[in-house]
Amino acid sequence: MQDQQIIRKVREEHERLREITAGLKDAITRPPGRDPGEWLDTVRARFEQFRAHLIKRIALEEMGGFLNIVVERNPSLAKQVEHLRETHKELIEMAGEAMSELRDLPADNTDALRQAVLLVRMALSEVEFQEKAETLLVSFVFTQDTGVCD
Repeated sequence: MQDQQIIRKVREEHERLREITAGLKDAITRPPGRDPGEWLDTVRARFEQFRAHLIKRIALEEMGGFLNIVVERNPSLAKQVEHLRETHKELIEMAGEAMSELRDLPADNTDALRQAVLLVRMALSEVEFQEKAETLLVSFVFTQDTGVCD
């Protein structure tokens, strides 16, 4: 895959995750209304969509090899890339644990609904932090040769 194709694919996957994240944020910011169970079901469904796409995106990054290209282009970044790979594993585990907790929450408990919002926000925060680190690393490597920066 050529550099521009890699950059395009990474951007597309990041954009899709942002779209899914926006839907999830919308779900948790809406008040539960008359049927807290329906609200919680919506949050669970949106979070599962988020989790599934996160896993897909990470798999594409790992199997697509763009992290390997980063190391090939700049071997001094091997530790940072390895850290990102470890973070990928942690994000998948964290999202799975959060999904499990969301499934176990009772819809008839106000504290449980608040806990659902907290779980989602924590997961989104972790992924956002990782996304920024990854974007910086990839941008650095792919603009280094050309001297072009955003």
